[in-house]
Amino acid sequence: MKRVFLPLVFSFLLLAGCNGGKELYREPAPLIELDVPDGRYCIKTGDTLTIAPQVRYDRDAVYAWSLNGIIVSTSKIYLFTSSEPGIFLLTFQVSRQDVTVSRDIRIEVQKRARPYIYMAVPANGYTIAPDSALILRPVIANGQNGKYLWTVNSVEVSHDSIYTFSAAIIGTYQLHFSVTTEDGNDRTNFNIHVLEPSSAGDDPWHEEDPVPPSGKFFRPVQDNSNPDWDVIFEYTPAPGQFINERETGGFSDEDTPEKAILYAETRLKQGFFVSLGAFGGYIVAGFDHSIANDGGYNLKISGNAGENSSEPGIVWVMQDGNGNGLPDDTWYELRGSEHGKEKTLRQYHITYFRPREPGSPVHWIDNLGITGKIDYLGSFHGQDSYYPGWIATDYYTLRGTRLESRNYLSETGTWICPPYDWGYVDNNDQVLFRISDAVTSKGNPIHLEFIDFIKIQTAVNGKSGWLGEISTEVTRIADYNMIK
Repeated sequence: MKRVFLPLVFSFLLLAGCNGGKELYREPAPLIELDVPDGRYCIKTGDTLTIAPQVRYDRDAVYAWSLNGIIVSTSKIYLFTSSEPGIFLLTFQVSRQDVTVSRDIRIEVQKRARPYIYMAVPANGYTIAPDSALILRPVIANGQNGKYLWTVNSVEVSHDSIYTFSAAIIGTYQLHFSVTTEDGNDRTNFNIHVLEPSSAGDDPWHEEDPVPPSGKFFRPVQDNSNPDWDVIFEYTPAPGQFINERETGGFSDEDTPEKAILYAETRLKQGFFVSLGAFGGYIVAGFDHSIANDGGYNLKISGNAGENSSEPGIVWVMQDGNGNGLPDDTWYELRGSEHGKEKTLRQYHITYFRPREPGSPVHWIDNLGITGKIDYLGSFHGQDSYYPGWIATDYYTLRGTRLESRNYLSETGTWICPPYDWGYVDNNDQVLFRISDAVTSKGNPIHLEFIDFIKIQTAVNGKSGWLGEISTEVTRIADYNMIK
């Protein structure tokens, strides 16, 4: 007689009934593995990222990819690309009947940094004498790990970023320079003319001291004379964070020199600051009368410096020596406390280049061969460019006297720009200046009976981290003789 174990059969049927007749999962939850363990990827704009997770215990599972909370795919493998930089949050989800697991993925898309070449090549090319050397030092943006190539008349001559050209034979030589990186390439072509020394030109900075102006076009103060400036003749700032900026700088898409002058006049009349940008930026003002030199303080020029935020500007003066009412005679610097010091550089000049893309820094090179850039501070000043919108050329050069930059980062994390002793605009609370401090281009004292025009120019080439470039600001230009 057979024996039937009814409790065992009943238990089996009960178990099958509770599971709806379906087989129970006895595997662990799905396990997601990525080729990058922390799930953080970094690519360039336009690149395609293939994410192919390895998933264990995913029998009969379904998949879902969510980008910033929106389902974008149900495949196991996902292809991601973006033409815009940014941070993208992706979630990969694996769902089995009994369990769902997910993995978060972070993708940083960086802007493709194409290299750009900046060179201040004269319109007709360079001109040098036979057997002389011309050092060609391009400014290269985004050129890290780049490959360089120089050719002269289609012949390869160098693979360095800097090239020294020399030729003994008179003639015109065609030069080509290119840079190539993983993000792109750039190239430039120009000519070098090798001519006899008499044709090579002279350096205007090596002129002798000019003869003092005659003083015969003096314009006395009249009953209706105004102590403040009468005409702004020129406003040519260096690039800077306030240039072209609407909210704080007050610009409104000025695209001609005339509109820039009107902007500066309006700002000064309203008592607002006019920024001169980085080193070399300047403004030129004239008066409805001559300002006499009485040996004391004659000029009042105000800035907006606060405690330990000096951004010094040098004052230049000019007498209307030819009597035509225009600032086209000789400029004389008003010496300050740094005059004659070892680290004060006279005849310093710097060339700024127009950025090739919006939202980019402004690159520069000086006459010492040093390169740098005016940082783009988009979080604070987001205009497309810090390069003056009314300057039509792709580069421009500013010349003047450069003071030593004294700014530093304090132990408390604050940038400090200590004031200079005396003689500079936007330098703490110093606002008065003397015509009797005038010096020639050689640094020698000169006596001027009076002056008719004033130029203020940013005198430091420096920057203070997140605060940006050191830039002189001007709020008033006046004849102190009339108000003292």
